[in-house]
Amino acid sequence: MIKILNWISNHLLQLAIGISIFSLIFPQIGSALNWLVTPILAIMVFNVSMTIKAEDLRQIKNNPLIIIWSVFLQFVPMVLFSFLLSKSFFHTEDLKIGQLLLGSLPADISAPLMVYLIGGSTALATSMLVLSMLFTPFLLPNIIKLLGGISLKVPTSYLVIELILIILLPVILGIILNKISKYVRKNEDIWSGNASLCYVILLFIVVSTNATSIISLGTFAILILFVELLLNLFGYLLAFVTKLIFKKEKYFLPILFLTSSKEFGIASASIDTMKLNSSIVIPSTFYAVVQMISMPTMVKIINSIKNKKQT
Repeated sequence: MIKILNWISNHLLQLAIGISIFSLIFPQIGSALNWLVTPILAIMVFNVSMTIKAEDLRQIKNNPLIIIWSVFLQFVPMVLFSFLLSKSFFHTEDLKIGQLLLGSLPADISAPLMVYLIGGSTALATSMLVLSMLFTPFLLPNIIKLLGGISLKVPTSYLVIELILIILLPVILGIILNKISKYVRKNEDIWSGNASLCYVILLFIVVSTNATSIISLGTFAILILFVELLLNLFGYLLAFVTKLIFKKEKYFLPILFLTSSKEFGIASASIDTMKLNSSIVIPSTFYAVVQMISMPTMVKIINSIKNKKQT
């Protein structure tokens, strides 16, 4: 079983591509499993958190500036670039608002897993994720009001459930188990493998659930994919800029995924809360597919570079 889990972690990119194609062709199975998203997210966070040692938490105390910097990147340059993309490529108001909404979202819950897979600090990554989630109820509606001119009702209950049940409780429990159990500390490969398996299942569900709307857009889908790829690459670019500014690898690795990823589920929850046109969610839907393939791709690239340096 451990060998299978290790294989999943080591072949996450190939699995992501294969499952995305399969989900687009046969979406019925994955879309029927949509109710599993919340528990699978919690399980993924829990498994990643079991790799965080108590002493790793000192990194949070000793590096408050980089944690604040990550939130700044998520809610300022990413927002402004997404706003620029909306004005440059989209002509309908729904898509413009949808693109702005996407850029204003916090980092994705799966980001700490990717940081772990490239040997980065999951403690820093998790703290960045938690802080961005805490700021979201205050920043998101004001950004949309200022740049989009509409009043957005934040899905508070969704955010509370996500923050407490999917992030905070699993994180705290995972760190405690790492502290008190030698078995947990000695079997990191199992926990990272479990988390990678959760990621694969989530990808299957997300792509399957949105396959019909993606395919229905025809050739216009290519333009949207291009726009979301630009936003995703801009997030990675901000991480490399951070590396030039702070000149520390331990800062670069968490920022790499915290800045480029977006918690796209908040967009759907916001639209459902306000009963708005579902087409507003289209940019977030496409970005979900882009980031869930690009993140394993970046993991593969970073690990390949590291291996070459070691040989």
